[in-house]
Amino acid sequence: MTNEIILANDAAALQTTGCDIQTAMDRFIDYIAVQDVTVKSYAVALRCFMEWLRNNGISRPERDHIKEYQKYLSTPHPRRQRIDRPDSIVSGTITFADGTQARYLRAVKMFFKWTAQEKPPYYYPNIAENIPGTTVNMKDHKRDALEKDAAMTLLDSIDRSTDAGKRDYAMILLSITAGLRIIEIQRATICNMEMLNKEHILYVQGKGHHSADEYKKLTPEVYAAIQDYLTTRGKLTPDKPLFASTGNRSRGKALTEPSISRIIKGRLKDAGFDTHRISAHSLRHSSVTFLLEAGATIQEAQHHARHASPETTGIYAHNIDQKKQHTEQRIYDFLFGNEIDAPTQAADCLRRMTTAQQEQALALLKAIAG
Repeated sequence: MTNEIILANDAAALQTTGCDIQTAMDRFIDYIAVQDVTVKSYAVALRCFMEWLRNNGISRPERDHIKEYQKYLSTPHPRRQRIDRPDSIVSGTITFADGTQARYLRAVKMFFKWTAQEKPPYYYPNIAENIPGTTVNMKDHKRDALEKDAAMTLLDSIDRSTDAGKRDYAMILLSITAGLRIIEIQRATICNMEMLNKEHILYVQGKGHHSADEYKKLTPEVYAAIQDYLTTRGKLTPDKPLFASTGNRSRGKALTEPSISRIIKGRLKDAGFDTHRISAHSLRHSSVTFLLEAGATIQEAQHHARHASPETTGIYAHNIDQKKQHTEQRIYDFLFGNEIDAPTQAADCLRRMTTAQQEQALALLKAIAG
């Protein structure tokens, strides 16, 4: 299939002639005005759909074709050639995760919603309207936070004698301390770093925001790590990306979201954390978790993470409480008459105290401990 598309207005034929697909794609992205995903992510999703149409000889897609495509996404199928790696060898099959299926189908649905509102030559009826999307089990997509020791192991494992090592160390340390999303790291530029009240800060363009209108403070250690990395890039202009590629062909160019995720995942694997439960997004989870474990309130953690709802932040607090609980062991001990250990008894006593009583008990314990 070529990279060209026309959406005709007569019998609503979808053909591959004449009109540059990027023009249609740009118009589509402008229409949906989605700020928390990149043009590339939609281009990848729609390219998959266009290739499926071509492989099945479909030039005039109908509603049933969308349903067939949805089944295709949910079943194993041959791997596709990546557009950025045309010379790579592709083999085997792949099964998309629920989240990927939902994202690919959502792109198609939004695309046809756009075409149904356009004038020729971009008009095409909305054949995907009201087709149910893929149900995503959020528990299956949950990413675990790192433990404190694991975070230190990750940072210590990075060789900071190389340009890539300096970059990755600064990027990971920034993500852990500031709780940044991958897209926020990708969007950051040199000019986003400023001074405010004698403190170094980084303005970030958050999810759904049109500009970098929020800021995160950079601790002296994080700022020093970023500066150590930036010295490897020579003279920089304010518009340059904060974190860039170190490859020979793409050196200095902005990293993409998938590239950042892949880099961080690689560092996690190298540090011994090779599990699907730990990903690049785990660094943000870790940041919020560490803050709560350090004694912050739900409100402070919500502000740190920039969550719209305190209920979202409350999930992290629940996970921390769950890690501290040993209810299964206590039931077993109760059934078999095992004696409850002193730390558990002490924790039970503390939980029954008021805040003032807990503070008094803590002072006494510190005095006893010397």
